[in-house]
Amino acid sequence: MSEVVISPGAVRMRRLSLWALPAALALGLFLHAQENAWEWWRSRELFAREVPANTAANLGGAEWKLTRLRRVAERSDGRAVMLLDMEAVVRDPDMFAVLPCRLVLEAPDGRRWSPQFLTPSEVNRLPERRGLTIPTCTQALASKPAAGATLRISEGFVLPAGMAGPVRPVLSLPAGRPRYLRFQFPG
Repeated sequence: MSEVVISPGAVRMRRLSLWALPAALALGLFLHAQENAWEWWRSRELFAREVPANTAANLGGAEWKLTRLRRVAERSDGRAVMLLDMEAVVRDPDMFAVLPCRLVLEAPDGRRWSPQFLTPSEVNRLPERRGLTIPTCTQALASKPAAGATLRISEGFVLPAGMAGPVRPVLSLPAGRPRYLRFQFPG
C-alpha cells in the first residue's frame, strides 16, 4: 500500500476552514434575521397618528378623511352592522396603488374587527345607497386612480352583540407602515 502524504499547507487550510465554518454560519444567520426583522418592521403597525375629528391626514400617497361611521342594522343574534365611509384624495398614484389596505375598527381595549361582506338588504335599506356601488379600500387602491382623484370608500363591519363603548377606524397602508392613522370622532 502506498502512503498518502498530506502537505502541511493542506492541513493548515483544513483547520482554517473548520474554524471559519461557525463564523460563516453565524454571519448567514445574522443576515437572514436582519432580512426578517426588516420585513417585520415594514409589515407592522407600530406608530399611530391620531387624526382629529373632521380633519384629513396624509398616508400612503393620499389624503384620508373619515366621513361617517354609523350603525345601519342589527342582526337577529344581536350583532351590530356598521358602515364606514371615507374619502381619499390621491396625491401620489404610485404610492397609493400598493396593496393591501388594512381598514379596521378598533375598540378602546385594543380588539379589532376586519371588514365583512354585508348583504345587499343590509346596505340598500339606506336611501342614499340604493343602486350605488361604492368600492372598498382594496378595490379603490387596485383601481389605480390618477393624481388629484377623489375616491369615496366604504367598508361594512359586523360587531359582536353587546359591544359596549365606541370604536374607532384605523387605516394602514404598505407605503405608510410602520405608521398608521387612527381616526377620532367629535366629542
